[in-house]
Formats: sequence, C-alpha cells, structure tokens
Amino acid sequence: MKPLPLRTSLLAAGLTVALAACHKQEAPQQPPPPQVGVITAQPQDVPLVQDQVGRVTAFRTADVRARVAGILLKRLYTEGTDVKEGQSLFKIDPAPLQAELDAQLANLASAKATAVNSKAQADRARGLIGKNYVSRQDLDTAEATERTSNASVKQAEAAVQSARINLSFTDVLSPISGRAGKQQVTEGAL
Repeated sequence: MKPLPLRTSLLAAGLTVALAACHKQEAPQQPPPPQVGVITAQPQDVPLVQDQVGRVTAFRTADVRARVAGILLKRLYTEGTDVKEGQSLFKIDPAPLQAELDAQLANLASAKATAVNSKAQADRARGLIGKNYVSRQDLDTAEATERTSNASVKQAEAAVQSARINLSFTDVLSPISGRAGKQQVTEGAL
C-alpha cells in the first residue's frame, strides 16, 4: 500500500472532526426558578432619622463663683443634675461675715448716739446764741459737729447694708437654670 499523502490525511481527519461536531447534543437542564417570599405592603408612618457627626454645646453657661471669701461648708447639689435659677448650690461659712455685720451694727449704734448728742449740743447753742452766752464760733462748731455726726450715721448705715449683702452671699445661688457641671472646689476649701 502506498502511503497517503499528507494532505489527504489531514482532509480525512478534518471530515471526521466535522462529522463528530454535527452530532446533536442535549441542551443543559435549566435550574428551577428561585423561591421568593411575598408580602403585601401596608401604609404606615416612617420616622425620618439621620445620624450626624457633630459637637453639642450649651447655649447658655455660667461659671458659679463665690462673691465673698470664706470656707466652703457644703455643696447642696449633685453633679449632673438639673438646677433651677436661684437654687442654692453652695454654703460658705457665715461666721466671719456675721461678726462683721455685728460690728457694723455696733458702729451704727455708736454713730446714732453721737448724732443725738451732737444735735442736743447744737440745739443748746442755737438757744444760747440769742442771749450771747455762746460765741458764733461755738455755734458754728456745734452745727458742724451735728452735720458730721449725721453723715457718720449714713456712713454706718451703708456699712451695715454692705455687711448684710456680703452675709447673703454666703449662700451661693445658681444664676441660670440648667444642668450642674463638675465641682471645681471641695468642702473646706477657701
């Protein structure tokens, strides 16, 4: 037998492959449809909520400070609680300021006694000037002493009022309503 030429061999191989390709293949089987849950939509209110990044600060703040010097006796609030305007927050030792008020009241009593005496001397001098029993200079001095004594009474009254105000400052009040923050001083501190 004669060997087939190369071309003929290639042609025979190609025909064999082509005939093999014409063979009918079965179509691949389709997967079953997926199962899904179905619900009926019902109308309802949905709140609009957004998460945001930010910093929150109070629109009003107050640094509470004592108006008078003294030893802090007691804190009258709890940190982080709500306080109302005018609520007592701290109590400062009132003893030194009470002593100052007592001293000013004594000064007022002394000034009033001096004023009464000065008025009596001035009235006496006014009565005697017409009879020439006192000199005009003595009358002027008595009237000046009376005016000075009256001014001393007013000055002592103002000092008493100031001492009363300072004594009232031993009760430290909240200037605004809000949430109390961290206490910066402790009991016993000046």
